[in-house]
Amino acid sequence: MTKNELIAAIAEDSGKSKSDVSAVLASLAAITSKTLKSGRDITLGGVGKLSSAKREARQARNPSTGAMIEVRAKTIVKFKVAKDLAESVA
Repeated sequence: MTKNELIAAIAEDSGKSKSDVSAVLASLAAITSKTLKSGRDITLGGVGKLSSAKREARQARNPSTGAMIEVRAKTIVKFKVAKDLAESVA
C-alpha cells in the first residue's frame, strides 16, 4: 500500500478529507522523528512499538570486492510488532 492509498483508505474509513488525513500523517512523522531523537519510545496501540538504538562501529566486508571496510556508528530505528497484529496476519 502506498502513502496515497493509505491516505485514501483512512479518509474513507474516518469520513475525514484526504488533506486532513495527509496533514495528520505528516504531523505523525515529524513528532515520531522528534520523539525518537530525544531517546523516548513510541507505542502505537494495536500496531507496535518504535524505539531508537545505538549501533556501534564495526568492520564489514564489501561483497563486491571482498575488501574490509569500516562501518561508522549510528542510531537506528527498531520496530516491534504488537502481538495482536502479528497474530491477526498469521
